Amino acid sequence: MKRIGVVLTLFCVGLLAASFAFADDGGKGKGQSKTGSTSTTSSAKKCKNVSLKGTAAATTFTVTVDKSSKAGRDLKGKPATLTFSGKVNINARMCSEGITGATPATATFQLRNLKVAKSTEGTG
Repeated sequence: MKRIGVVLTLFCVGLLAASFAFADDGGKGKGQSKTGSTSTTSSAKKCKNVSLKGTAAATTFTVTVDKSSKAGRDLKGKPATLTFSGKVNINARMCSEGITGATPATATFQLRNLKVAKSTEGTG
């Protein structure tokens, strides 16, 4: 019985040691050296996710339909022009060159998600 207790204890200690050996630091600083110095001027693009809310004037854009629901199956392969205006919620990625003091006016935005509030026109 003593041997089984010793073997079981060693097995548990081995599992505990293995869990520490394979443990991750939570992804902080992944792919970066810990001994390098930091630089304040960089020419790489710096991007951040932004959430914007506001009002859009009447805007149109055209989409070539690759896939649609059953109701729009006749539009597959054809361009569809969409118009919207009113309150909008936008999720985007704002990227700017590594210029110190860059303003949002000099940044470029990549649209991730666009939500338009229900139109009050034509209802009633």
